[in-house]
Amino acid sequence: MSIQLETLSLEHLTVLRGKNLSDLVHSLAGAVPSLFHFQKFENRGFIANLGSEEFLINLADFHRDQLASDQYAFQRGDVVISISGQWRELMSEVCIYDFRQACPGEFLMVLVAGVSVWMLIPETTETLIMGCDPTYGHYLFETLENQKNTSPFLNYGVQK
Repeated sequence: MSIQLETLSLEHLTVLRGKNLSDLVHSLAGAVPSLFHFQKFENRGFIANLGSEEFLINLADFHRDQLASDQYAFQRGDVVISISGQWRELMSEVCIYDFRQACPGEFLMVLVAGVSVWMLIPETTETLIMGCDPTYGHYLFETLENQKNTSPFLNYGVQK
């Protein structure tokens, strides 16, 4: 079974909060993703819609001077992990969420190995991206790596 884990550096990861953010997001992306969905851009860029007054973005061309009054930007320091290959099989062992119902383009917030994470659900053959609070990053990465390496279901061809 082929599963690869890697930590990523998303140096532009920012939460936008405030009123009338749709206009700002539209100017950055050309469209506003629907609620709990994301739009992908080059160089690991994305905009995720978390609510009428909140977005999670990773865009190098966003600058604070683009904010209007009553709009705020908060830099994030999340640990970000990419999982390529058969990530759904790994997630089925460490997360109670049924990923068979997840659709590409969805932004999820779930527990993985007891850690609250956000996820960008990719197309079937693409890499899963997830992030968590930096204080849990090492634990989460090591737990996923250990599960990948020791699971009899992932390593011995037992099908779920």
